[in-house]
This record gives sequence, C-alpha cells and structure tokens, in this order.
Amino acid sequence: MITQPNPQLEARPAAPDVQHRLPIRLPGRPRRPTPQGTRAIDTHIPNIALAGLQLLIGYEWLLAGGDKLLLGAFPAQLGGMILALVSGGHLVGFFAAILQGLVAPNAVFFGYLIELSETLAGLGLMAAGLVALLRPLAGRYLSGTSATMFVFGDRLLKRLAPIAAIGAGLLGVSYFFLDGLPEPWFVPSVAFGGSIDTGLFLAVASVVLIVSQLMQRRPSR
Repeated sequence: MITQPNPQLEARPAAPDVQHRLPIRLPGRPRRPTPQGTRAIDTHIPNIALAGLQLLIGYEWLLAGGDKLLLGAFPAQLGGMILALVSGGHLVGFFAAILQGLVAPNAVFFGYLIELSETLAGLGLMAAGLVALLRPLAGRYLSGTSATMFVFGDRLLKRLAPIAAIGAGLLGVSYFFLDGLPEPWFVPSVAFGGSIDTGLFLAVASVVLIVSQLMQRRPSR
C-alpha cells in the first residue's frame, strides 16, 4: 500500500533537540545595588565581646584621666604623692628607686604625661569599640563621602587601638607596682577583702585586647 506524503506534516519545522528555558525569577525583594562608597566597609556582625571590653576599659581610663584634668593641680601634687609613697616602705626596691630618682625630680612633666596618657588611651579604646559596633550600620546606610570618611576613621582606629591598649597596659602595671604588688591569688588572712588588684586587672585586660586585635588582623585561610 503506497501512501501519499502529507505536505502539512513536512512543512512543520523539526523540534530542536535542546530547549532553552528562560530563567525563573523567584518572588522576593529586589536587590539594591551596593553604593561604591560602602564596598570597603565590613558589614559582618562585630565581635561584641571585644568591643564591649574596649568600651569598659576605655571608660575606666577616661574617668581616671578626666578626673586628673578636671582637678587641675595633679601635676603639682604628684611630687608630694610620690615622696609619701616611697617613704611608706611598701613599694618594691627597684620601683621605689625609679620613682625617687627619675619621676620625683620631674614630677610636673610626668604629671601632665600621666593625665594625658590616661585620657587619650580611654578615648582611643572607646572610639574603637563604638566604631566596631556601628560598622554594620555604616556599611548599610552610608554612601559617598560619608562612607569614605567612616572607612578612613575605621582604619585609623584599627591602627591606634593596639597602641592605646599597650599604653593602658603599661599604666595598669605601674599602678599594680604602686599598690605594693598585692597577691592576685588566695590569701585566707584577707577573707573579707580579697580581690584582684585594679591595676593588674586592667593590665591583663589590655593584653587580651592586644592579642584579640592581632588575631583579627590575620588573613583568613
């Protein structure tokens, strides 16, 4: 049986082997383009514990330095305070010699140096903690010149914060020596007053800050 070819079937184009489908867009919020000024701002969740420790230690040193600045007479009174501490006999020998031979003759200079160092260390640590907490918000809402200024300030504080922590640690060690090296361990004879020395605590906390900041700077593998 011979069948006649159907011209309508032959006129149909052959179906392609591969069908290209258009991409399917799922419903959701449209993606907003990221402004160029905010690309350099880190929007990840900050280390809240590290930022909180910076704020606490910075506030402590800011109070210490601010009190001396508001007093106004601290540099002039430092010489008499040092002589009274040395005559008390509870200081370590080498530290008492340094105070009597170096600091006491230049008490006014060291007085200004101490109050400015405490104030600047407190301001630096507090500013670093606040910027770390505000970094995600800045990366989301700032753009243009404001974002550039924030990035510049953030990078500057990242470099100054370890220096402020080192200065705070040295100040804490000096106050620990001024207190006569109190024992930071169990002492049954002071059962109603035993606690870690404030200077030693601030020095150890400053070491923790420095190590944490150095660890954060290490590039992730």
